Amino acid sequence: MGEQRSENHRGREKAGMTANKSNNFSALRLCAACFVFAGHMGMLLGGKTPVFTGFSLHWLGVSMLFLIGGYLVSWSWIKDPHPLRYGIKRFMRLWPPFAVMVLLMTYIAGPLVSDLGAGGYFGSWYKLYLLNLRFYIVYAQPGVFPDNPIPMSTNGSLWTMPVEAALYVLTPFLLTLFGMRKKNGFGEAAAKTSGENERNRRLFVIHAVFIALLCLGDVLLRIFAADRQVIFYGTDLVYAYHLVVMYMIGMFFVREELQRSLNLQRAVLLTAVLFLTEYAGEPLHFAALYIVFPYLIFSLALTKEPAFARVGSRVDLSYGIYLYGYFFQQLVIQRMCRAGHPPGYLTALALSGILTIPAAFLSWYLTEKPSIAIGKLLCRLFRRS
Repeated sequence: MGEQRSENHRGREKAGMTANKSNNFSALRLCAACFVFAGHMGMLLGGKTPVFTGFSLHWLGVSMLFLIGGYLVSWSWIKDPHPLRYGIKRFMRLWPPFAVMVLLMTYIAGPLVSDLGAGGYFGSWYKLYLLNLRFYIVYAQPGVFPDNPIPMSTNGSLWTMPVEAALYVLTPFLLTLFGMRKKNGFGEAAAKTSGENERNRRLFVIHAVFIALLCLGDVLLRIFAADRQVIFYGTDLVYAYHLVVMYMIGMFFVREELQRSLNLQRAVLLTAVLFLTEYAGEPLHFAALYIVFPYLIFSLALTKEPAFARVGSRVDLSYGIYLYGYFFQQLVIQRMCRAGHPPGYLTALALSGILTIPAAFLSWYLTEKPSIAIGKLLCRLFRRS
């Protein structure tokens, strides 16, 4: 019994790390958003994108965001498995800042930047951009960035938004299906019977097989359907599936069995596998990514002494950078090219960063922080009722 109590205590301590912010998740989210920003810069200039271990930097950044999202959103449901409160929290975190960005792009940035002028812009098909408000992603606006290396694209980052929203809806069902509940060791000290332990082990194995099949499916897609597009509701389902796999792996790491295996030193050494498999063929390279990359991210996030726990604890710029970075990168490229001074990578990165960081601060203070506060207030009201 003493051993059982000790095990439960370790489970509570590990599970509580997310609740008391004693982790590096916010710092890693900021790092991931910067990866996306830096990777997109090379792509938007029409050149090569920065890579690490053979993977483009913006792909690794998006993968990090979905890994962390899978973990944190799952933990949010496990802590409070109430459908309405869960829906409020997820909606208020995702949609209001996104909606403000869409409205700003539609009614302010679009007419100011458009080659058609304000009159030509508002006399054209500008309202199509408002379809983004219901997660039907539209990238182009009338006369906006027509001559850039990647033309007529106001914000290519938005393709992930409907994928994220759909995963928020699926998360409670999948967590319930795989028996990931608070009373099963996620934060409560309750002695488990041998039958419960056996059931949890069986569910863990089933969950692990599910993740393995998802990863296998992704490898097969990359081999046999690398250039194929399957469009549904304006979203490429093949690209969406790549992110679904990362999100599901993030959900899997909520399990205590995996968290007990995390070790930062081991994770750093395992990263060498990604370098070694870079030239071993795409299937093996991605198989290594599914194993090594999540292990590294969660070892960094849940390390016992998080050195960056305060980063993003009061001001979280990651979402704002993700929402506004692409637009300002396109703007810098357009203005400098038309002035006869095509920018180099570092110049464009620095200038667009100077514009994006203030926008991210404004997004946090004017939209994200208030919407999160309103969500918490609504959740408290529904908790009392």
